[in-house]
Amino acid sequence: MHPANAGCFLCVNNNVAIFCLFSYLNNMAMRKFLFVLLLVLSFVSFAVASNTVARPSTSGKLHVVGSEIHDEHGNVVVLKGASTHGLAWFPQFVNNGLFKQLSTEWNANLIRLAMYSKDYVEGNRKKTLELLRKGVEYAIANDMYVLVDWHVLEDQNPNVYLAEAISFFNEMARDYANVPNVIFEICNEPNGDCTWEDIKEYAHVVIPVIRRHKPDALIVIGTPNYAREIQYPAEDPLPFDNVMYSFHFYATSHTYVFRAKLRNVMKRGTPIFVTESGLCEESGDGKINFESVKLWYSLLDSLHMSYVVWNLSNKEEESSMIRDGSRAVEYLTDKDLTLSGRFAKALFQGKPIDQITLEYSAIENFKILARSKPHKVWLMFAGPLFVFLILSLALEKYRKRSKNKIIRSYDDLLKYSTDEAAKKFNKSPLKVILGDMFLLFSSLCTLVYLCWRVTCSIPFAYGWIAVAGSILLLVVEILGFFESFVHYGGLFKLRDHPLPKIADEEFPDVDIFISTYNEPVELLRKTIIGCKCMEYPDKSKVHICLCDDNRRPEMRALAEELGVIYFDRPDNKGAKAGNLNAALARTSSPYVVTFDADMIPQRKFLLKTIPYFVDADRINASLPKERRRSLGFIQTPQSFYTPDVFQHNLYAERVVPNEQDYFYDVIEAAKTSTNSVIYGGSNTILSRKALEDIGGFYTKSITEDFATGMLIESAGYVSLGLSEPLASGVAPSTFQEHVQQRTRWGRGVIATAKQLKFLRNRKLNISQKMSYLNSVLYWFSPIKNLIYLISPLMFAVLCIPIFKCTLVDLALFWLPMHILQIAALRVTSQGKTSAQWSGIYETSVMPFLLMPVVKEVFGITLSKFKVTKKEKASFRRVVDKRSLVPFAILLVLTLAGIVHMTYMMVTLEYIGILAVLFWLVRNSYYLTMCLFLGFGRDSDGENVNVFAAELVSLHKCDGKLVDGVTTRLTEHSVDVYVDEVDALYLGEQVELGISTDANDLNVKGTVVSIRHSCNPKLPSVYTVEILDFVGQKDEFVQMLYDRTPTLPQRLRFGDEYIRNLWTNLGWRIFRA
Repeated sequence: MHPANAGCFLCVNNNVAIFCLFSYLNNMAMRKFLFVLLLVLSFVSFAVASNTVARPSTSGKLHVVGSEIHDEHGNVVVLKGASTHGLAWFPQFVNNGLFKQLSTEWNANLIRLAMYSKDYVEGNRKKTLELLRKGVEYAIANDMYVLVDWHVLEDQNPNVYLAEAISFFNEMARDYANVPNVIFEICNEPNGDCTWEDIKEYAHVVIPVIRRHKPDALIVIGTPNYAREIQYPAEDPLPFDNVMYSFHFYATSHTYVFRAKLRNVMKRGTPIFVTESGLCEESGDGKINFESVKLWYSLLDSLHMSYVVWNLSNKEEESSMIRDGSRAVEYLTDKDLTLSGRFAKALFQGKPIDQITLEYSAIENFKILARSKPHKVWLMFAGPLFVFLILSLALEKYRKRSKNKIIRSYDDLLKYSTDEAAKKFNKSPLKVILGDMFLLFSSLCTLVYLCWRVTCSIPFAYGWIAVAGSILLLVVEILGFFESFVHYGGLFKLRDHPLPKIADEEFPDVDIFISTYNEPVELLRKTIIGCKCMEYPDKSKVHICLCDDNRRPEMRALAEELGVIYFDRPDNKGAKAGNLNAALARTSSPYVVTFDADMIPQRKFLLKTIPYFVDADRINASLPKERRRSLGFIQTPQSFYTPDVFQHNLYAERVVPNEQDYFYDVIEAAKTSTNSVIYGGSNTILSRKALEDIGGFYTKSITEDFATGMLIESAGYVSLGLSEPLASGVAPSTFQEHVQQRTRWGRGVIATAKQLKFLRNRKLNISQKMSYLNSVLYWFSPIKNLIYLISPLMFAVLCIPIFKCTLVDLALFWLPMHILQIAALRVTSQGKTSAQWSGIYETSVMPFLLMPVVKEVFGITLSKFKVTKKEKASFRRVVDKRSLVPFAILLVLTLAGIVHMTYMMVTLEYIGILAVLFWLVRNSYYLTMCLFLGFGRDSDGENVNVFAAELVSLHKCDGKLVDGVTTRLTEHSVDVYVDEVDALYLGEQVELGISTDANDLNVKGTVVSIRHSCNPKLPSVYTVEILDFVGQKDEFVQMLYDRTPTLPQRLRFGDEYIRNLWTNLGWRIFRA
C-alpha cells in the first residue's frame, strides 16, 4: 500500500473506532475527551497523507484525469524532480549514487533524461542510447519515475527527425512496456516556424508507435515556441487519452503574463506538465529574481502541478544545480550546489517556499554578471582603470615638469642647446601626444583583459592541471604586458636627433679599435680599408688600431701593409674586453671607436657621430658643474650586407629586413629617452673619460658590451642611440651559428644582470631600471613561447582547457588588446618587423635557448664561448637534423590538434573552439617556417650582392662607348643594363668606368652572361666579370660597402603569411 493510501486508511479506521466507543459511553467528560482525541488524530493522519510522495512501487502506473495526474489507486499525484542537461554533454551525472541521493535525501520522485535529438541522430547513437538506458535503470532502481525526453531544440520542428523518433520510441516503449516508471516526452521544445499543426502531425505518428507496446503510457507532448504556447492544445487538443502538454518557464524572464496564461489554461481542464523550469533567465543564466521564483512555484503547488527543474550539471550557468568548480559526481553536499541547486533541493524536500531564503554573495553576483552581461564587466573594469591611467599619465607629466631641471638623458641635455635644429627637436610634437594616447588605450585594453583573465577565465572545474596551466599562462601574460608597456612606452618617444654643426677645428682625436681573434685576412682588409676611407677634417687625428687577440703574423703584416697600428698582447685574459682594455692603455685620444672585425664603416661615419660629443661638451660648458651630464657613448646600428638566416633560408632576402634591424635601428634609438641605450660592442663611439671612470671595459662577463654600457650610464653619463646605419658586417650564415650567438647573448645578459645587481643600483633611476629589466626579461621569451605553443595543445590534444571563455568574451576582452598590439608593433617598428616575423624569430630559437636560460638563472654560468664565425657562406645548404626534431614534434601535435578541433567544429558545430583553432593554425605556421629555416638553402657563394644603380660607361674594343647603369655588383662582377639592344656580345672584352661621389673607378673585364628580355626590342642585362682592377681593387671594394646595405630596410608591402608559406613550398619543390 502506498504511504498516502495508508494515511487515509489510518484516518478512516481511527474515526470509526472512536465513534463506536463514543456511542457506548455516557459520561459527558469522557465524551469531550474522546472528541478532542478524534480531532488530533484526524489532523495527524491528514498531515501524514499530505507529506507523502508518489513512488512507482506504491503508486504504480499513472494516468491523466482532467488536468491532474492520478495513480492506479485513484489518488492525485504530483511529480517533482530534476532534469539532466544533454546526456552526451554531461554523462558523468548519470550514475546510481547521485540518483539514489536525489530519491532518498532530496525526496525527488522524478528524473528527466534530456537526450538532444540532433546529438543522437548525428552523433554516436549507440553510446547515447546506452547512457539513456543506464539513466532509466538507475531511476527504476531508486524508485523514481523517469521522463524520457526527445529533446528537440536546434532541429526546431520534430518532423525533421521523424523517422529516427519513430525508431527510438518504438524501441523504448517495447523494452519498457511493463515498467510503470517510464513517461515519454515526445518533443521537448518545438520552436522557430514550427506550428501546432506540425506538432499534431508528428504526435499522430509517434503516439500510436508508443501505444502499440504500451497502451496505457503517459505521454507528454511539446507545444510551440519553446513550450510556451499552451493555449493551442487548450483550444485544439489531441484525440488521445492519457496525454499531457508541456509548459516551460524561467521565473526571472517569464513573469505575470505567463502565470496568467497557465491559470487560464488549467481552469479549462487542460492537463499541463511543466517538464522544464528554471529560476534564472530564459538563456539559462543571469541573476535570479527570487520573488518571481516563489510566485511561480507557489502557483504550481496551488494547482497540484508536476514540474521538473533544469538542470543537473556543473555547466557554468546559473540554471545549473552544481557549481562549476565542483568535482563531485556521485554525492553532492551543499557546498557543491549553486543557489538553483539549493533551492531545488528545498522544493523537492517539501520545505515551505516562504521559508526558503537564499542570497547571492558579491562573488556570485560578479560571476553571473560576467557570464550573462560581459560588456558590463568590461565597463566595470575599464572605468576605474581608465581613471587610474589618466591620473598616472598626468602624474608622470607633472613629475617631469617639476624635475625639468634634472638632466637624466641626452634628450634632457638637448633642451639647453642653442642650435636651431635642437630648438625644433625640443618642441613637443604631435607624434609624442598621439603616442601617449595610443599607449593609454593599448594599456587600458590589456589591463581589462588581464583583469578578466584573473577573475573569470581560470578553469577551476577541470582539475589542478588545468588551473596550473591557466595560472602559468596568466603569469606569462602579465610579464608580457610589463614588457610591452615598457617597450612601447619608449618607442612612442622615438625621435630623430639632429646632427649638430661644429667647426672643422673642433673635431678631436679619435682612436679606432678593430678587434679580431680568428677572422680571415681578407675580411679584416675590407674593414681596415673602410676605416682608412672615413672622412675627417684632419685625418692625422684618426688613429686606426688593429687589436689582434690571437698574435697572428699575417695580421701584423696586414697592418703594416695598410699603414695602421698593430696591437697584440701576451694572453687572452678578459677575452674581447681585455683586448680592448689593452689597446685603451696604449692610446690617448679622448674618444674611442670600437668595430668588430667584419664591420665596414661608411665614409661619413665619424662626421655623423663625433659632432654629438663636441656639442654635448659645449652644452655642458654653459651649465653649472653640478648639473653637467657628459655624453658617454653613441651606439649606431649594426647592419649587415649579407642576408641573415631568416632572409636567406626562407627566400625572404627581397621581402624582410635583417632580424637585428628592429633592435638597432628602432629600439636602441628609442632607449635614448630613458638613458638606457645598450652598448652593442661594435659601431660604437665611447668617451675615454667615461671608460676610465668605470675602470675600462667590463671583463667579468661574456657580454662585456652590455655590462660596460650599463656601468657608463650608472656613472652619470648619458647615452645616444642613432637610427641611421653607418657600418655593416657579416650576419651568421647558418642557423646553428645564429643559435650559438643568441645563446651567448642571452646567458651573458642574465649573468651580467645578476653580477651588477642593477635593480639595487641607486645611481640608476626607475626608468633605466625598468628598461634594463625589460632587456633581461626578453631573454626569458623561450619559456613564454613554449607556453604559448603548448597551451592550445592542452585542450586540442589532451582535452584539458587552460582557460574558459566564450567567443563574446574573446571579442570583448582579447580582440581589442590583440589588434592594438599588432597596430603598435606596425606603427613603432617603422616597417622593420611584424607580428608574423617576430613570431618566427622567437619560435625558432625557443627549443635551443630554453635550457641555457634556465641554467643561467640557477647559476650554471657559461665560462667559455665560441666566437661567431665570419667566414664565407657555404655553397651547399647545411641541414642540422637535430635542430629539426623539436619543431617536427610540436608541428605533428599541433596538426593533430587542428584536425581534432576542425572535427569538433564541423561535426558538433562547436563554434566556441574557433579561437583555439586560430591559435593552433598560427602556431603551425611558425613551426612550419622554423622547419624550412632548419632545412636551409644553397648559397650563391658571393660575399656580397649590391643591388644598386651606379652610372657606368663601357668602352668596347672598337672604341665605341656604351652608357648604362648597374643592377647588381659583387666583389668580382658587375651586372649592367644598357639602353641599346644587342650592345655587347658574349665573350667581348670591355673597359668599365664607374663614377661615384667618392671617386672614379676603371676596371677591365669580359662579358660572361647575357640575360635577354622577353621582348626582343628591349635591351638586355650583361654580366661583366672583372679580370683586372687596374690597381683599384681596394677602391672598388670600398665603393661596394660604402652604403647602407641594399637588402630590404623595410618590410615589403603585401608581406603575408600565405605568400611566404607558398614561396617556400614552391621553391623547395622546384629545387627538389
